[in-house]
Amino acid sequence: MTPERKTTISMIKKIVVALGLGLFLLQPISGWALDGGDNWRNLSPKERENVLRNYRRWQNLPPRDKDHLREEWDRWQNLPKDRRDQLKNRFEDLRRRRQPRE
Repeated sequence: MTPERKTTISMIKKIVVALGLGLFLLQPISGWALDGGDNWRNLSPKERENVLRNYRRWQNLPPRDKDHLREEWDRWQNLPKDRRDQLKNRFEDLRRRRQPRE
């Protein structure tokens, strides 16, 4: 093999490896993008209206309140899963107790 051919093959290998690595790293992003659309399609009309109403409420909030909510959300996300589950259960229990009994 000539030296020119070896360098050409070497360059092709590098390009293929770089493309493969790039596609591998972009794969989760494409999955996240697809998940978002599927969730919206599976919502009932009532759920869609609720999402849109909440989004409009979010848009109308002052920046200070948005920052506060972002901080609260980050704090919630950083809690350990068992602690989040515990708080969810406690909230659901309190909600059930407050509902009028029929």
